[in-house]
Amino acid sequence: MERHFERDINELKERLLWMGSLAERAVHQSVHAVLGTDEQLAKNVLEEEDAINELQMEIDDRVVQLLALHQLMAADLRFVLAVSRINNDLERIGDQAVNIAQSAERILRHPRVKPYVDLPRMSEVAEEMVRDSLNAVVRR
Repeated sequence: MERHFERDINELKERLLWMGSLAERAVHQSVHAVLGTDEQLAKNVLEEEDAINELQMEIDDRVVQLLALHQLMAADLRFVLAVSRINNDLERIGDQAVNIAQSAERILRHPRVKPYVDLPRMSEVAEEMVRDSLNAVVRR
């Protein structure tokens, strides 16, 4: 039973990391669609939105299964609940990336009025925060 539980936790971690990488990539592509005037990057984000949403539902299902099938100790319970919250946050990050991509499609139809000076750094910081947060959770 213990090995089964450990396998389930490891699979949950892997899915969460994959979700994080999808959300991070969506942010990166949507911002670079605006910066590089690349409409294809914006379209990529819109096409990959369903993958993020499906993965969120899959992770939610795995969390519910873990809670239903195992009597979790306090530390494991906190971890599983944290995964659930992080999962929702990552899905929202994906939604925000979609909003940026949709804005990019509108923005790219018009000439740029002024440079986006702070946008590249803001994007880097956001991506780094997602990466660091996921690494902290997985290495708990």
